[in-house]
Amino acid sequence: MLKSKYKWHLLEENEVETEEELINVLLKNRNVSDSNRFFHQDNFFYDPFLFNDMHKTIERIHLAINNKEKIMLYGDYDVDGVTGTAILYKTLKKLNADVNYYIPNRFTEGYGPNLERFKNFVEDSYKLIITIDNGITGIEEAIYLKLNHVDLIITDHHECKEIIPVAYSIIHPKIIDEKYPFKDLSGCGVAFKLSQGILGYLPIEYVDLACLGTYADIVSVCDENRSIVKMGLKQLNNTIHIGLKILGELAKVKVNDEFALGFVYGPRLNAPGRMDSGSDAVRLLVTEDYEEAMIIATEIEQINKDRKTTIDIILNEAIEIIEKNNYHNDHVLVIAKEDWHEGVLGIVANKLVELYNKPVIVLTENDHVYKGSCRTLADFPLYENLCQCSDLLEKFGGHKMAAGIQIAKDKLDLLRKKLHDLAGTELCNSLNIDCIPSSKIIHTNLTSKIEVFRPFGPLNEKPNFLLKDYEIINISQMGNKNNHLRLLLKKENLFLTVVAFNRGDLFYLLTENDIIDVVGTFEINEYNGKITNQFFVQDIKCKSIQIFDYRSKKFNFNNIKDLDVIYFDNDYGYQNAIKYHKALKTKKLVLVDLPDRIEDLVTLIKESQFENMYLLFRCDDLFSSEHLLNREKMGKLYQVLKKYKKVKINNERLQYDLQYLGFDKKLQNIAIHVFFDLNFVIIENDEIIIVDNPEKRNLNESKTFNQVNETIKLKEKLLLSSTKELKEFILKLSMEDKNEY
Repeated sequence: MLKSKYKWHLLEENEVETEEELINVLLKNRNVSDSNRFFHQDNFFYDPFLFNDMHKTIERIHLAINNKEKIMLYGDYDVDGVTGTAILYKTLKKLNADVNYYIPNRFTEGYGPNLERFKNFVEDSYKLIITIDNGITGIEEAIYLKLNHVDLIITDHHECKEIIPVAYSIIHPKIIDEKYPFKDLSGCGVAFKLSQGILGYLPIEYVDLACLGTYADIVSVCDENRSIVKMGLKQLNNTIHIGLKILGELAKVKVNDEFALGFVYGPRLNAPGRMDSGSDAVRLLVTEDYEEAMIIATEIEQINKDRKTTIDIILNEAIEIIEKNNYHNDHVLVIAKEDWHEGVLGIVANKLVELYNKPVIVLTENDHVYKGSCRTLADFPLYENLCQCSDLLEKFGGHKMAAGIQIAKDKLDLLRKKLHDLAGTELCNSLNIDCIPSSKIIHTNLTSKIEVFRPFGPLNEKPNFLLKDYEIINISQMGNKNNHLRLLLKKENLFLTVVAFNRGDLFYLLTENDIIDVVGTFEINEYNGKITNQFFVQDIKCKSIQIFDYRSKKFNFNNIKDLDVIYFDNDYGYQNAIKYHKALKTKKLVLVDLPDRIEDLVTLIKESQFENMYLLFRCDDLFSSEHLLNREKMGKLYQVLKKYKKVKINNERLQYDLQYLGFDKKLQNIAIHVFFDLNFVIIENDEIIIVDNPEKRNLNESKTFNQVNETIKLKEKLLLSSTKELKEFILKLSMEDKNEY
């Protein structure tokens, strides 16, 4: 049995029989009430002046432009912040504003308004400061600016506290009494709306920047955000931003889609802020000089490579620490090391969550304390549980799924134990599944229809489907390191290729003819002009007993853990092998050799309550001398015995005569016991006495003869059956006391 990695949450329990029904299910699961707008209205944008303070804000900005006042844009160092900063910088430059921007250093200045930096702005005669993707928590900084007669405009989207700053104006969709109808804009989305208000028209030329920040910040891809991302992806193909264009070329982007946003552009624009300073990312997006853009993009490409190398190094070291200290037995993983780069710890924590399926805290030393990032599973809300550890922590903050903490070194073990106890049990991520499509409607046309739901993202996730009770026809590993898995599945008349990235380990936990349930997404695969339907796996489950045929394959114990190796007669040199006994109980068993009696095999199968069985069935003599036990051969052997009338079993002359007939010692012993069963001989004190004129008997009247034939037939069944026949035979034995074969 193979357990699923996630908790499966099926949104529609009934199997979907038609394409129309499937589309309706997907719309319902995404709470889409207006399908016409969802599918066809790509450019749906609200009036920016629906924001309470938009008129006031625009008037102040135009006043600053007209009066040649110095304007400072104070952004954040992540993708959302740098794209929002670039949008407003370009917007104001278009109007000949005296504008500059500043991106704080995450390591020395931290997130959000920084009082010392704001003092510098005042000293440099800035009269208007506009925050982008931050500012709503800058209470002290706002008071300082007001006292120094500098106006502060806050544009932000983060959660508000009870007290909000005393700013000149605030453009924030979530503040109390805000009338703007869409509450889930990103930081750059808010900046885009401000740009629209400043310019008096929808700035299509900046929508690709807004698209990048929106997608990277993992806000919902619905309502106005859907329009931003959908239109932004189209604009990205013809971007006017030289640096962005060069960045895509260096990264060899072929298709601008959600993958490119999340895994190509996003990480690269994030890299400067994670590794050093986010200002480089803004410079790349705002420059209009090709040579400068090429230099910056090349530098960012190298920074991103350094980031990935740093992540790989820390990840490998973290895994080593976990395994060396047996932390993998903890319900929550807490790992720390002195020299790790603080800027990438959140990414490392995410990767460890995926690898170990547990909440993870990754820390490094900073100013004699440990600081770092936390990531979790849906079952273990971080902020809520960290609150219960507040007596151990110097600082912490975050939300349900992600957080940051600061803790003294001597409190680490106490934190590790307390979090383990709070978790209390093994945890698991939830996986939403849209529905179970009938195999009759799975084809490339259906997959093409699903594509119209793009762009995918939060609240409009790529549809997950459950393929239920599919048979594995073929299984193979792929990739340079065999780290991916490819399956060919069958149900009714459908054959479907299934790919599981980074799940090459399942090659040893699945086998042909297994009946499995698979959760994943459909994609169109085009190769050499041929279009096929492909399914990308998120999770796999096998509910039935699994039997693995290793009769003609090498068995590597390193690939499978927690095995009991069982033998009946010959252990064939396998270390730690256990000789079969009736009281044996195991979940995963390896059968080394062949049983002589089917009763032993039945008892083992039924008593062990196994979930997985690996069949090696090593055998040196399938076609052994037992096959010679027929009436003619037995007659010749009896004639030899009659010449002796009375003879010791180990008599050398007798053994020589019998070996001449083809009877080795094992067969001699069996044949003599057959004659004993049939009353042809008497055995006393290791001596054979021939019975004169015995009654004629059939060989099948001998218990020994029948037992030998049973063993021969059993060995033939176990060794010569096809894999499918063998599995069916073993499964049948698990349900019956004995099987006719």
